[in-house]
Parts: sequence; structure tokens; C-alpha cells
Amino acid sequence: MMNNRFGFVLSGGSVRAAAHVGVLKALEEYALEPDVVVGTSGGSIVAALYATGLSAAELEELFLQYSKAKGKIVDLNWQGAVLALLTWDIKRLTGVVRGASIEAIIAQSLPVQHFRELKKCQLLIPAVNLNNGQQTVFCDYKALGLTLDREGKCEEYPLRDDLSIAQAVRGSISIPGVFVPAVFEDDQSPDCYVDGALRDGYPINIAVRLGKATRVLGVNLGYAGMRRDTILEDGPLEIFSQSLDIIMRGQYRDRLQDRALAASRIMTINPLIYDIGTFEVEYIPQMIARGYEVASRLFRERGLTPGRQDNREILFRMIREPQSFPEKDSPYFKYLLEHQIKERSVPEPQVKPRWLTLLRTATRKRVHG
Repeated sequence: MMNNRFGFVLSGGSVRAAAHVGVLKALEEYALEPDVVVGTSGGSIVAALYATGLSAAELEELFLQYSKAKGKIVDLNWQGAVLALLTWDIKRLTGVVRGASIEAIIAQSLPVQHFRELKKCQLLIPAVNLNNGQQTVFCDYKALGLTLDREGKCEEYPLRDDLSIAQAVRGSISIPGVFVPAVFEDDQSPDCYVDGALRDGYPINIAVRLGKATRVLGVNLGYAGMRRDTILEDGPLEIFSQSLDIIMRGQYRDRLQDRALAASRIMTINPLIYDIGTFEVEYIPQMIARGYEVASRLFRERGLTPGRQDNREILFRMIREPQSFPEKDSPYFKYLLEHQIKERSVPEPQVKPRWLTLLRTATRKRVHG
């Protein structure tokens, strides 16, 4: 297996990472079981839940559960905001979202809590150390057969296995300025960790260099060159998210020049979702369906049969250089761009809190009274 490791890579993409769940549904249907899973930013959530033992169906159930519970996921940093206002010191506000709620939800959903307890497959989660700018990878490096140098690095990556999986995910999802950077009290070296996508939003090279994968299937939710005319209207959060996606696109092109990747066969899926905001969890069902639809179509086009045990070899047969699906400017590529999630979805109306309704009523009476 060491000479034919199958790696599955899940890119960043905030809430769009729900599409990864749909791709996993297709993987299970076609008996494609990865030996190594790498997930960064939003992709680290799905990667962690899957690698620790949850099935695609269980993942879907969990994601659907929180698609109507944004308040349980987004714990606003009110304390930091109040301190910043009272002291007129913006430095007190290190992020808009605390991130503790997501970490707690992940921790209680994981079948196992530590990298050394993994049995289904190996898991690698990158995050960026804000103190020194290095991309740290959380994993069970001993189980991967990796050896650290005197600086605690392998292949120039600092590796750590001492934090829990939930803590690693908390670090990897921490979008700078949006989430409070992750700092852990039990950390012997109290460094700050932020979004892994800051250095590598689609870490296929980690799957190859550290995971030793020779066959890589990845899901890249990043920018694919489409024009977004409403980006300024969507606000600062989406401006920053789009900027990260553009950076990720450049990173991917650079990664393809890595000589280590030349010996691996790489297939990338992009569901081409670009109209969903960072915290628009209400569209999770549609994004799961989109991921499943695109992955299933790829598998059918490459001649795979549901449940067939040699599907892995069939999938990567004849791949000599990195390929993407759908191919840019192909009819299916254009179809996906033209049929975005919101255009096909009508979210359920949100019930406004009673206090807000009363306040608006009172305001109208003052204005017109």
C-alpha cells in the first residue's frame, strides 16, 4: 500500500466545504477509500470527521442539522468588541468570531479525539503559525513513517501531534480578522494559528510529500476565473474571502511546479460554487447535492462502476499529468457556472425575533404618528 497510497485532499472554502460531503458520498458509492486525507480551512472540518470514522451519510446528517442553526455555529466576539469600544483600542478586537462553538461541536462529533487513535485512514491538517509564518501540519507523523529533524520539521514542514484533532481544526479554520486566532492553553509553545489556506488553500503537495500519496483525488473549491460583479456589494468578509480564493488559484499553479508531484497522478474536482457567502449555512443541502452530482459525473465518465473494487485503478488510468474536472470552458464547466446554488434555491424565510418586530413597529409609529 505504501507504493500506491490514495490521497484525498479537501481545499478551503468556508461553508462551501459542504460540497466535500457530497463528494465523499460519491466516493463511498464507488468504493474509493482513501489511505490519507488532507484538509485545510473549511476542508479540515470534513476531513477530520471522515478520517475519525464518520460515514458520508453521518456527515451529511450532521451538516444538515446545523444548516438551520447558524446561531450555534457563529459565536460572535462580543467581549472583544465591547472592550474595543470602551477603550477606543481596536487592538482589543482580534477577530469577529470566537470559534469556540465550532471547536466544541467538532470535538463532540468526533468518534476519536487524537491523531494517534485513527484507524480508518491517516489525517493531515495544516494551519499557519502567525508568529513565524510557517505552515504547521498536525498529524500522527510516526504512523506516516516520517522522521523529524532537530527543528521538528519534515520536508521543511513543522509537524505536531500533541494537540487534539478538534484543536487542529480550530487552528486551520481561523480566517484572519474573522476568527480570533487559535491559541491553546495546554500548548507548551503558545503560538497563534490561523487559516491554513493563507499559505496553501489546496494542499496537494502535503498529500504527496508527507502523506506519500501516489494517487491524489482532490476537491478544489477555489476561484476558477469566473467574474463576480457584486463582490463590493457583498461586504468586507466576502472581499477578503474572494481575495483568499484568488491567492489559492495562484498557489495551485505554483504547486504544480513541485517536482515531488511529478511521480503522482492527480485529479482535481471543482464544483464551481461561487455565489455562497462565508456563513450562509442555509444552502448546505444544495452544496452537498452539487458536490455529489459533479463527482458522480466524473466517475461515470471515467468508466467507474458503483461498488467495483478496482475503481481506484480505473480512475487514475491514463493520467500522466494533473487533470481537472470539469475541464475549463467545456460545456459542463459553462453549465455549472451558469447554474449557481442561489439561482436554483429558495431558502426558507427566517423567523424574525419578536423583539425586532416590536421595535420596527414602534419605530414606524414614531415616524408616521
